[in-house]
Amino acid sequence: MKWFYQHRKFLMILLTFFFILFIFSNSLQNGTDSGNRSGFVTELLNQFLSLFHLSITEHFIRKAAHFSEYLILGILLMLTLRSFTTKLGRFLTVPLFVGLLVPVCDESLQLLIPGRSGMVSDVLIDFSGVLSGILLCWLFVLFFTKTTSRRKASPF
Repeated sequence: MKWFYQHRKFLMILLTFFFILFIFSNSLQNGTDSGNRSGFVTELLNQFLSLFHLSITEHFIRKAAHFSEYLILGILLMLTLRSFTTKLGRFLTVPLFVGLLVPVCDESLQLLIPGRSGMVSDVLIDFSGVLSGILLCWLFVLFFTKTTSRRKASPF
C-alpha cells in the first residue's frame, strides 16, 4: 500500500492516459464495426428489457455510451487532480480543459474514419459526461470531508 501512495500521481496519469487511448480506439473503428457493436449491445439489452415490455434504440445506446465513457474520464481526471492537490477548486480548470479537449479531438478523429462522422452534438454529450464525473467527485469529496470532520469533532 505504501508503494501505491508513493507512486499514485504517476499511476493516475497513466490510468487516465490509457483510458483516453481506449476512447480514441473506439473512434478508430470504421462505421460498420462500430454499428455492429452498438447493434449487438442494443439487441442484448432489448432481450432483457422485453421482460418488462420495454425497448431502447441503437441511437440511445450510442449516446449513452458516449456519456458513460466521458463520465468515467471526468472521474479519472478529478482523481488524477486529487493525487496532486487537495485544493480541487483552485485547479478545476485543468480537468475541465482536458475534459473538453479530448472530445473535440475524438470527434475530429472520427472525421478521418470511413463511415464515421464527427458531430458537435456528440462533443456536447461527451463534455456533459465529463462535467457529471467531475461533479460526482466534487460531491463525494464534500460529503466525505464533512463526514470525517463530524467524526473528529464527535466525542464518541
